[in-house]
Amino acid sequence: MDPDRMVFLIVGVVVVVIVGRLMVHSGRRYVASGSGRRGAASGANLVAVLFHLATLGVVALIAVLPLGGAANDRLLLRIGILLLILAAVYGITLALLSRRREQAMVAEFDAPPPQRVDSEITYGVPPEHRIPPRTESTPDRTRLR
Repeated sequence: MDPDRMVFLIVGVVVVVIVGRLMVHSGRRYVASGSGRRGAASGANLVAVLFHLATLGVVALIAVLPLGGAANDRLLLRIGILLLILAAVYGITLALLSRRREQAMVAEFDAPPPQRVDSEITYGVPPEHRIPPRTESTPDRTRLR
């Protein structure tokens, strides 16, 4: 394998991993801030996996492109193509994260409002699934002995 292709593969994988990790970190916060729930961030993880797979595949495809010219020119051309494609895929990924955030916000908005039953807030939990409040006669099993 040509040394310039090897350098491109190393640089490409490092760039994809750095951008992907930044997206995972900020995407989780972005989606979770829209819904207020941490479980909503699982969609951000799925989108990030899609981003990593797609862009690593692009790196592999660009590495085998037959380009003419000097080795430095080929390396710069490959990195330029990678960065342009990476920007496009990043924009698509942000659109997917934005859609996920909107869905989480709509789901939270459409959730039933909290209900008061016997001076207790139920948050839409049906009576058969409610846990009765602890009284003084109920032993506290959560404490360690």
